[in-house]
Amino acid sequence: MINNLCRSFAQKQNPSVKEIFCDMLLSPVMHTDCTNARVNGESSYVFVCAVPDGGVLYFARGKKGHDGIKGTVVEDYQGTLVHDHDVTFYKYGTGHQECLAHVLRYLKDSMDNEKDRTWNRQMHSLIQEMIHYRNGLSESEEPDPQTVSEFEERYKTILSIAGDEYDYEPPGKYYRDGYNLYKRMKKV
Repeated sequence: MINNLCRSFAQKQNPSVKEIFCDMLLSPVMHTDCTNARVNGESSYVFVCAVPDGGVLYFARGKKGHDGIKGTVVEDYQGTLVHDHDVTFYKYGTGHQECLAHVLRYLKDSMDNEKDRTWNRQMHSLIQEMIHYRNGLSESEEPDPQTVSEFEERYKTILSIAGDEYDYEPPGKYYRDGYNLYKRMKKV
């Protein structure tokens, strides 16, 4: 009986998984990430796909990259993908946003490895402030255009500081992550 329990559960879940999969394809925004895992002692990868309404699907794969994406929601997705800056994801979806949790983590890493820089601390603080502002709004409340404009100006000013700091003292050859983050943030 217990042996059949897992099979029975999987069969009952299959229609739900298909329904969630289809619903995710219709979402205007989807978060995705790939992380390492061990499955039966073997190195594997888990692709996570999540949408704002709470739908989440996990896909275990033996490979990363395009081979790992096959059969996941990402493969056919036509909305904005929020992800780390893994270049594989840029081939999918119609728009992209770098995950702010990753950006904050990269800024913290830059703060630890480039102690002489000031831009990374300022940007970390600004992004946290923007997140708190947005999270403080009700679902029906629109952000104040003046406040958004002020955030944008501070963002540009901090990127200008970063440019000046990297012009004055270029990144080292062993740690370029802070500089690479600055370049990505400047593109936006």
